[in-house]
Amino acid sequence: MSTDHERPRPLPRPITGVFVRHLLQTGCSGYFAMVWVDAEPLPEGTAGDFAFADDLPDRCRYPGEPLPQGFTDAFAKAAREAWEGSGDGRPAFAARVVLRDAAWHEGDSGDRGFQAAGRLAVREILSCAEEGRDPRPVGRGARKDRPVPPMPRTPPPPDPAPPA
Repeated sequence: MSTDHERPRPLPRPITGVFVRHLLQTGCSGYFAMVWVDAEPLPEGTAGDFAFADDLPDRCRYPGEPLPQGFTDAFAKAAREAWEGSGDGRPAFAARVVLRDAAWHEGDSGDRGFQAAGRLAVREILSCAEEGRDPRPVGRGARKDRPVPPMPRTPPPPDPAPPA
């Protein structure tokens, strides 16, 4: 990003737990992506208006393999484009977006699904920042009436102790 403009203000607060479930049933593959994303204010002294990082586990629980680098790149590219185009030709905030976890499918996932997930995640982050609210599940197939599911890498809660 060029430095010939004034840097936007930092994201007002960290936004954690953004969940995107993008599922579009078609006759072709390429439209399934589930991601868990956080956003944080970009520290002063960091170059640019947007930074992307992935904090992905070594293996996604579903399907038990690492997220292909192409899917990470597709997500990052679309997120950056959505962020940079978010406010009158320049970003509304300076922030770092962190891809924390993902689920994908060998036959039904592709770059397009992860690009859509990147755009949807950015829209939700910006809405949360502007409206002062917590994230809601977003995307085609997201259940807005249900809470954000835990990241797959998050271990399930322990079974409650049996009654004595």
